[in-house]
Amino acid sequence: MDQLVPLALLPSFLNSYANKIMAGQRLGRGVILEVFNVGQAVMAQDARVNAITISEPISGGISRMTDPSLIKKIKRAVKIPIVARARVGHYVEAQILDEIGVDFIDESEVLSIADGQNFIDKHQFNSFPSSPPFICGAQSLGEALNRLSEGAAMIRIQGDYFNSGNIVNTVKNVRSVNADLRTLNSMPEEEVYAFSR
Repeated sequence: MDQLVPLALLPSFLNSYANKIMAGQRLGRGVILEVFNVGQAVMAQDARVNAITISEPISGGISRMTDPSLIKKIKRAVKIPIVARARVGHYVEAQILDEIGVDFIDESEVLSIADGQNFIDKHQFNSFPSSPPFICGAQSLGEALNRLSEGAAMIRIQGDYFNSGNIVNTVKNVRSVNADLRTLNSMPEEEVYAFSR
């Protein structure tokens, strides 16, 4: 009979990653609200949201991570978890957010993509709780598994990348991922490789 290994006995890297996954699970159990300034962050905390995502209004051109000074001001004003966005593939933005001490880094396709081929290697941010867990978007089970293999602790299933407000594609993608997971769970082990390809 298989036995679970206590977290304390896992190698430090695996222990850190397991803790990041648990933190992501706690985050996903409530409302996460997008805020643009300190006043909105305080109001969100008063409304008992689970966490806040800090953004700046996108006004055309290249959209980058939020101004670190705004993140620091909001961090001083609230006690709830803070999610900040870094561009896909932009390792330095993730390093800055790590240094500031945000609670989660969202490697976000909403911002201008820095590297269209490679996402950030999240395993390089492997000390928990000092390095924050990463959240990544995916539209399919394959994308989700790729992001997890790169070290993401939480996956958000998304519809489109263009903030159209239309949730039809999101609902379709959630149902597709759930169907693929059900198929995978009921599949004989020898068929998993072919299915994964």
